[in-house]
Amino acid sequence: MSNEKLKLELERLKKQMEKTMISVFVAPPSVQTANTRKEIVKSMGQSRMERLKSSSTSYMSNFQSSAKGAWVTKAKSTFENTSQKLNNITID
Repeated sequence: MSNEKLKLELERLKKQMEKTMISVFVAPPSVQTANTRKEIVKSMGQSRMERLKSSSTSYMSNFQSSAKGAWVTKAKSTFENTSQKLNNITID
């Protein structure tokens, strides 16, 4: 082999070794960090949805006891429909 071919082969092997080292030492912790962040975001979203549902239920209960009339029934129905749609979103 000529000197030029040896240099090219050495450069190719060096790049291959760098790629291998990155995939062995850098990539696994990065993937784990990304997965951890995804789980944290998912957990935060679920927690916020539960608080929203709880607040909505409490609000509706207080609303029914303080307001009277036919419009209250319509408002309650609308609120329950919206709450059901929220439940459907959280299931997906």
